Amino acid sequence: MRHSNLGYGMGRVFVAAALAALIQAGTGVTPAAAIEAATPANHPFWAIDEVRAGVFDHALEDNVGERGVALNLEVLGGRLPGSYGNSVLDIFLTPRPHLGTTIGFGKTDEFYWGLTWDAKLYGPLFLEASFGGAVHDGPLENGNNPAYGCQVNFRESASLGYSVGEHWKVMAEIDHMSNGNLCHPNHGLTNAGLRLGYRF
Repeated sequence: MRHSNLGYGMGRVFVAAALAALIQAGTGVTPAAAIEAATPANHPFWAIDEVRAGVFDHALEDNVGERGVALNLEVLGGRLPGSYGNSVLDIFLTPRPHLGTTIGFGKTDEFYWGLTWDAKLYGPLFLEASFGGAVHDGPLENGNNPAYGCQVNFRESASLGYSVGEHWKVMAEIDHMSNGNLCHPNHGLTNAGLRLGYRF
């Protein structure tokens, strides 16, 4: 039975990077100006800060009967409040909450939630990472065919984005849903595609 390891890999990379950033912040190795949030804290976390829509290549694992095109819709709040006197901590401890859905058009649909972190790379380029949970309407057990084990799974994503002016963003994203081997089976579901975001 094939299990999904992509979610573990993405999760390990993100956690390792976060821990390294915190260690560097604590030891003073990273200058305070070395990292900057891509999205300013202009709205409270409970208000709608940004809306996004995109088209995904659905089920990159080529799961039997799952491969196709999906529509992604997402809403983000403003940053969680806090100021910690260090740019790394300010980003890591003040993510933005998100709610979203990926509609599979007859394939597995997801409704997901979680937190999103972002940081500038160079000029208008930025990176994003998110982590949270997802519920889905796909199979839990399906013989030897792909199935997702738990009704509620983990979900993580990574994006490379480009800010077009003050309000618009274009992002290339990959996301992954799996249960972390808490249930059996654990085939996982990975999507990738392009999204357009508008920030109010």
